[in-house]
Amino acid sequence: MLISEIAQAAGHRLTDTDRRLVAVLQMQPAEAAFWRAQELTEPLGLHQSAATRLAQRLGFDGYPELRDALRQDYLAGDGPSQRVRGRLIGEGDVLDELVQGELAALAELPRHVAQADLDDLAERVLAARRVHLFGQGNATVLVEQLGRRLQRYGIVGNPITGSRRDLAERAAAVGDGDVLIAFAFRRMPGGLAPLLRVTEAAGAHSVVVTDTLLAMTPRPDRIVAAPRGAGDAFLSLTVPMAISNALVLTIARRAPERALGALDRLGVLLERFEA
Repeated sequence: MLISEIAQAAGHRLTDTDRRLVAVLQMQPAEAAFWRAQELTEPLGLHQSAATRLAQRLGFDGYPELRDALRQDYLAGDGPSQRVRGRLIGEGDVLDELVQGELAALAELPRHVAQADLDDLAERVLAARRVHLFGQGNATVLVEQLGRRLQRYGIVGNPITGSRRDLAERAAAVGDGDVLIAFAFRRMPGGLAPLLRVTEAAGAHSVVVTDTLLAMTPRPDRIVAAPRGAGDAFLSLTVPMAISNALVLTIARRAPERALGALDRLGVLLERFEA
């Protein structure tokens, strides 16, 4: 276990408080790898700064970097079959257990993503020349959905998906004042790092919607992170889809004439095409 190894190596630097925190991380590796600093320290009656000091004594810049390392370590041997196997343990109602897990993850969402984050992103999207949407694997579903919803508002979207060559060709459209919204879960997907460099060089704003990737190189301008459920379980796209839909509704709230006017025009066109 990573936390045991690094704590042992840094043992001479650790205080009694540090050792109490390490003990919690060792006892609950699956849960603790997804906790915020306050969730780690508060049950022990400590200020969240204690988590920062522990991380620094263990050789990290801060607690988010330590947490990201713990997540990567915990998920290192994690494969699709292992995640599904976690859902199959027991003899309960699969549908009920799945629904309860999704509801629990959604209930936690407002604790991790503030409306102010969505307000800021909505304003940037509304002011952007073009919005670029990145995703690979299952995340391409989110790219397609968000792209469609933005298009209904008359907002130009550029999906950046596909092979490395496809990514390069579509990234060529990134320009000054644009916005990149990337979806990335569990691990840094191939193509995201060079895309973030392209975005930075072009003067565009970058946002990554994620669950576990809190420390990225290069770092985007903003990270919107929320757990999708237990780290060792089969995880769906319910939480990031909720974030995406909340962004769409926030855009409509902040620019109702533009958004609703575009939807009215779409309604007229739908009647014509369906006639």
